[in-house]
Amino acid sequence: MKKLVSIRFAFMLLTFAAGAANVGTIDNGYPGDTEAQAQMLYDLGLFRGTENGFELEKPMTRAEAAAMLTRFIGAEETALAGEWSHPFTDVPEWADPYVGYLYENGLTKGVSAAAYGAQENVTCGQYCTFLARASRGEDDYNFLIFDYGEQMLADCDAAGFVRGDAVSLSTRLLRETYRKNGSEEGKSVAQVLVDKGVFTAEQLGEAAQGVMPFDYDADGDGADTVLCYKIAGVTVESIQTDEIDFICTPEQDVPPVYAVTGAYGEEETLCRIEMDPMRLVPLYTSSSGVRISDLCRIGDTDYFDLSVRPKDGLETMSVLTVQGDTAQLTDITLEGDWELRPWTDGQLLLGATQGWLLAEDGVQQMDICGLVFTERASGVLVTESITADRTEICTWTPDGQPIDSIAVPNSGLAYPILDEDARVAYAPSLEQSNDVYLWGSAGLYQEQDGLLTQITARPAYDYSYSAADGSYVIVTHAPDRFVEYSESAALQRTGDTLVCILPDGTAEPLLPELPESSLLIDTVNILPDGRVEFTTMKSTEPRRMGRFTCILENGKVTITDATYDITMIWGEDALAKEQARLDELGVGVNAP
Repeated sequence: MKKLVSIRFAFMLLTFAAGAANVGTIDNGYPGDTEAQAQMLYDLGLFRGTENGFELEKPMTRAEAAAMLTRFIGAEETALAGEWSHPFTDVPEWADPYVGYLYENGLTKGVSAAAYGAQENVTCGQYCTFLARASRGEDDYNFLIFDYGEQMLADCDAAGFVRGDAVSLSTRLLRETYRKNGSEEGKSVAQVLVDKGVFTAEQLGEAAQGVMPFDYDADGDGADTVLCYKIAGVTVESIQTDEIDFICTPEQDVPPVYAVTGAYGEEETLCRIEMDPMRLVPLYTSSSGVRISDLCRIGDTDYFDLSVRPKDGLETMSVLTVQGDTAQLTDITLEGDWELRPWTDGQLLLGATQGWLLAEDGVQQMDICGLVFTERASGVLVTESITADRTEICTWTPDGQPIDSIAVPNSGLAYPILDEDARVAYAPSLEQSNDVYLWGSAGLYQEQDGLLTQITARPAYDYSYSAADGSYVIVTHAPDRFVEYSESAALQRTGDTLVCILPDGTAEPLLPELPESSLLIDTVNILPDGRVEFTTMKSTEPRRMGRFTCILENGKVTITDATYDITMIWGEDALAKEQARLDELGVGVNAP
């Protein structure tokens, strides 16, 4: 059994937007609107209205902000029961204990030595500073606005900071980490308030239901695993359960939520998490060695992936559907790599030889298959189906009807087709595209209205087209070679020679065959005067490559420039050294 320390699934990404139900400029993106959040804070004793209700659209004075902040940190009773002093002469009697308490505890300052600015409207920055001091003991409030950006402050103050904005920021603070007191650091602000007795976990659960995002945590190992339902970092409910492998929902912020119990290599059980009371409802138990993970949700139907990856074969996946309490295996079986992408009325599940449309009312097999390489501006889809025998490039209409296809055989290649995990690793494939062309180790192709024209089946890692005679120059290598380099922690394929493809398809080498990988060519460009400019690569530091700029004229190469890192690493004479190397290879401009 694997050790499970903690798994968290968060249901809501915070965004800055002016929602239709939001009051004020700041929308924390929570499920409940500003009115609901204000009611929640009121129920928890953190916010009060006026004689006219919450008045969320009304500006908030600095005196009102002081009162709200005092309540928010659970200090209202202390403030009202104590005797506090402050140097300000403009504080109304009702606000005096709040301002005095905050002042003596270093949580607020005046606008001058003698004035608090009690009747001035609080700004967004001032209110954020109040919250930062209360929760972190510092004035830096970036943690509150980093999802929004600094522009939020200007936008909010331009529109006028109102009580609704204060509610949105205060509600968000409940989930933030408290860092002011060493013994309480690491807890959420809400948990600190629970510990202080400002409100209970049960009260938070009742007040925040449907208003704030919720999380699930699973901690422990085996039979000691505890599944916790949390709001703002506070455990509202929990149950003892078996070991939980992961928690998921196919749609990020909408129940139902699922948990998978068990561990990979053993039986796994897909369960739905239900509340009132909190419990796990088993839906499906897999065979030993089958991994369960979520795919997507379409309407009321949830799709799950059941995958097994044997040591001596390709990974095989099947699909499970869940509707309510009914879990059912579909007819889908895919082997090897697969892909899921948005599609009309559902999700398109693609494998090398089969395609399926996952919809609310079930699954439908489609002719479309292969992994998607690109979607053209016209809506045409380009896919690749790669097997050990061939790579097939196909085009499809936006509704999944076949248009054209070209097969590129994989036979006769000197490099491996299958790697040690029996996955297609180095089969010819497409790697780049623009509005007209597709290219890669599978060759160079022109696409127009879904129709494919094969310019060449030779590997093409870059190309340039000559409008003068209709020819192409490609970066390529001989079929019996495999040329790669490492950059940015990734292995990349490239060519080590240049070939001209004439309009009739004839290939004319522009460079003689050189020792394998003696040139690592990156880009090529046909200049207006007909000469060919290209760049070659040279390692400058681990996993980094510098570039030389070269001109090919009459079969000879002249180096004209280099990137700064080349000369920095290899010296000011790096160009001369590289030119001498090319001369020695017989392709330099100074070669005999």
